[in-house]
Amino acid sequence: AASDARDAERVAAAEARLSEAKRAFAAAEESARHGQEDAEARAAEIVAEAVLCEERVTRETERILREHGERWDEVRAHMDHVRSSLAALTGRAPAEETP
Repeated sequence: AASDARDAERVAAAEARLSEAKRAFAAAEESARHGQEDAEARAAEIVAEAVLCEERVTRETERILREHGERWDEVRAHMDHVRSSLAALTGRAPAEETP
């Protein structure tokens, strides 16, 4: 009878520890799930920020390229004018230009 009582106590203690372990495991799973959700949300924010940054850089690059193209055209026109003026002043035909 005393042995049965000790066995019952041990079983009850083991069941209590098992129950506590199950609660701790469930809490850890819940925490992991929240951590995963938070990480996924942050990843989505980072991707959205990166897309905005990419779009901003693309617009800025296109603007700079357009401005440089316009400036190049202005410089070419000015150089053509200078070349023509020099040719007229010296009476010599402008040299052929290689691109």
